[in-house]
Amino acid sequence: MNKSSSSKNFRRVLAQVEPSEFIGRETQLDRIVARAKPEKVQPNLLLLMEPAAGVSELLRQAYDEIFNRQNSVIPIYFAFTRNETTAVSAAIEFLITFLQQYIAFRENDPAIAQSTLTLQELLARAQANDRQWIKELVEEYKRRISGDDTELVRFCLLAPQQIPAERGRPFIMLDGAQLAQYLNGSVQLGKEVVSMLVRGGFNFVLAGLRRQILDATRKALGEAYPTYEFEHMLVTRLTPHESSQLVEQVARRHEVATSEHTRDLLVQQFDGSPFFINAFLQTARAKGKGLTSHFDCQRLYVEELFGGHLHSYFETLLEEISPEVNTRPQLIKLLWNVVSGKRQGQSFADWQELLSLDEDELKTMLGRLHMHEFVNWEAVNIHVATGPDVWTDYLKLRYALDVANKPRALVFGDTLTDLLKRQPTKQGAQVNLGKVVSRFNCQQVPEVLFDYAKFSRKYKGEEPEIIHSGLETDPKLELPQTVYVANCSSLQIQLPQTCEDKHCVIARTFKQRRYSDAQEVVWLVAYLHEKDAVAVNEADARRWCERLKAVGKDFQFGDSQIWLISNSGFTDEALELMEKEHKAFSSNKQQFKLLSDWLGTTGESGVDAESPEGDSGNPGAGNSKPSEFSLEMPFDDENELIAAGTLELLARRLPFRTEAINQIKLAVIEACINVFEHSFSPDRKISQRFRLESDRLVVTISSRGVVPTNLNGASSRSDTTEAAEARRGYGLILIRSLMDEVEFERVDDGTSLRMTKYLRETAS
Repeated sequence: MNKSSSSKNFRRVLAQVEPSEFIGRETQLDRIVARAKPEKVQPNLLLLMEPAAGVSELLRQAYDEIFNRQNSVIPIYFAFTRNETTAVSAAIEFLITFLQQYIAFRENDPAIAQSTLTLQELLARAQANDRQWIKELVEEYKRRISGDDTELVRFCLLAPQQIPAERGRPFIMLDGAQLAQYLNGSVQLGKEVVSMLVRGGFNFVLAGLRRQILDATRKALGEAYPTYEFEHMLVTRLTPHESSQLVEQVARRHEVATSEHTRDLLVQQFDGSPFFINAFLQTARAKGKGLTSHFDCQRLYVEELFGGHLHSYFETLLEEISPEVNTRPQLIKLLWNVVSGKRQGQSFADWQELLSLDEDELKTMLGRLHMHEFVNWEAVNIHVATGPDVWTDYLKLRYALDVANKPRALVFGDTLTDLLKRQPTKQGAQVNLGKVVSRFNCQQVPEVLFDYAKFSRKYKGEEPEIIHSGLETDPKLELPQTVYVANCSSLQIQLPQTCEDKHCVIARTFKQRRYSDAQEVVWLVAYLHEKDAVAVNEADARRWCERLKAVGKDFQFGDSQIWLISNSGFTDEALELMEKEHKAFSSNKQQFKLLSDWLGTTGESGVDAESPEGDSGNPGAGNSKPSEFSLEMPFDDENELIAAGTLELLARRLPFRTEAINQIKLAVIEACINVFEHSFSPDRKISQRFRLESDRLVVTISSRGVVPTNLNGASSRSDTTEAAEARRGYGLILIRSLMDEVEFERVDDGTSLRMTKYLRETAS
C-alpha cells in the first residue's frame, strides 16, 4: 500500500472500496501512481485488459492516491459508458468531468468530484485565479456547440491543455476505451481520443480490452506519429487465491453470509473476474440472501443468468456484437454448437452462409467477437473460444430459450439441476497440469510414477514414509526439457467434456536439451474427471488415447507421448490397451502428487544441479556463470507462441516480476512476427538464443536474408503498402518500449536483433 493511503488524512474520492480492501492489483496500482510525478513526463501507459478482468477500480484507486498527494499533478479520471450514445455527447461529458475534477482538486474537496454540476455552477465554484480561463473555455464551448461535430469533439478532448502551467500538470486516466468504438455518429471517437491525447502532450493512462486497444492506437497514430512510444501493462484476471480473498472481503463488506464451500464455488464459477464476483455479491445483498449452501449459490446464479446483472452484461455484449435481432439466434446457435462439441470451427465462408450476412457485416461482427475473445479470428479461419464457466452457462441457456424454443420454466429447472451437479474444486487441491509439466527439465524421476500398475502392486496401502523411501531407490526415468505448454482449448482442440480446459495440455519438449527434430517429443496429457471411486475402463481409455493420438496427427507433431491421469487409476484391461497399442503413461492422483513434490524439491525452476551442458543451476541464485539456450524453428503461424512460452520458463529462473515477464514475451512475439512476415530468408527459419545472466536476460533473434525494413528503420515503398509500413514501424517502437536495450546488426548474410531486459529490484 502507498504511504498516502495509509495516512489518517487519506480520503476516498472516486474509489468504491477502502485501499486496505483492494485486492490483487497492488503492483499495477503502484506502477500507475509512480507515473504521476511532478518532475518529469514518462512514456504513456496502455492497460491491456483481459475480458472481465476489471480495471475501473484500479484506476479509481490510482486517482484517489494522486488526489490525496495534493502536489502539482492534477488527476483526471473519465470512464466511457454505454449511457453516452454518440461521440459528441461523450466528449461533452469528458469536458464537464474534467472541469469538475479540476475544481475539486484545486479546492481539495472530494465532494465536488462526486457532485452533479452544470458548467455555470462549476464556473461559480472555481477559485478567483482560475475563473478567467475557465470562463473563456466555457464561452468557446458554447460557440462551437452548433458547429462541426469533429471540431467540437477535438475541442472538448483537448480542454486540459487550457490549464495554466503554474496551476499544475494534468494526469489523464481513461477507462473503458473499447466502448468508444461503439458510439454512434460521424466521428470515430476511439481514433480521436488517442490522437488528442498524443497531440495534447498529456501524461496519460489508456485502459481497454487487450485485443482492441493496441489495434486502435496503431490506427490512430499511423504515419502521423511514427516514433511515439507507449509502455504496456497486462491486466489479467485474479489468481484463485486472490479471488478467494476478494470473495471473502466483498461478502464481509456487504454482510452476505458465505461458507468455505460456497467461496470455492464462486472462485471457480467466475474464473477470477472481479466484475462478476462483485456483481453477484451485490445482488445477494440487495435480495437479502445468504450464500452458505451449494443450493443458495446456484439458485441465485441461475436467477442472475436469467435476468440479473450477469444477464444484462452478456445481453448488452450480444446486442453490440449482433445489432440485428434476427441474426442473434443464429449466432447463438453457431457459438453453442461449437462450444458443446456438436460442430467444429468454421471458415469465414461457412459463417457467412450460416448467418446470411454480407462480407462487411460479418467482418464487423467477427471483429467484435474477437475483441471480447469469444472467438479467435485470423483471416479466413475462425475458432470459437470456450471462455469462462459463466459465459458457457449463459450461452447454453440462451440456446435453449432462443433456438430450441424450450419453455422458460423448463430451462430454469434444467439449468439449476445441472449446476447443482457441478461441485467446486477445493482450492489448494486443484490439479495444475501445466505447472507440473512445465517443470520438466531433464530430471531423473521414479519411473513408477508413470506406471499405475507397478505403483499399485508395490505401494498400494503403504504408509507415506515407506513410499518416499522406496521412490529414492526405484529405477529412474529421465524427463525431457519442456519449452512450451498450452491448454488444449488455446489450440482450439475439442476434447470430451469430462476433461476441463486447464486439465488437458500439450507440451513441446526436447530430450537431453538437444534442440533438433529427432529429439523433440510432444507430450499429450489429460486429467480425467471420473468419480473418485471409479477406475477408468478400457472403453474410456481407448477413447482418450485415440483422440489424443488424432490431435498429434492433426498438428503433425511427429514423436509424441500420451499420459493419462485419473483420480482412482485404471482397470487392468485399460492398462493393457494403453501399453500395447499406445505406449501411454498412466498415473492416479497420488502418483501425480508425488511427482509434483519430487519436481518441487529441485527448486522453482525444476532444474537439477548438473546438466549435460554444464549448467550450474539458477543464475539468479548467486551463480556467476551465465546459462545459454538456443532454439531454431521454421516460419509458421503461431510459432512465436513457442518462443514466448520458452522465454517465460527461462525468465522465471531469474526473479523477474510478472509484468517484466509479460513485457519480454510480448517483445519476442512482436519480433518473431516481424521476421515471419517480412524476412526473405531462403531457409525460412529463425534462430533464437537466450542468455541468462545474474542481472539480465538477453534474447537474440536472427534470420538469413534481406534486412526487413521495420528492423533498420528504412522504408521501401516499392514493394510494401503504406499501411504495412506503419505496422512494421510500430513493431520496432513497441519492442523498444518493452525492453531495456534493443540492438540490430548484420550477421553473415542476414540480420540479428538483440534485446536485453535487466532485473529490477522489487519495490519495497
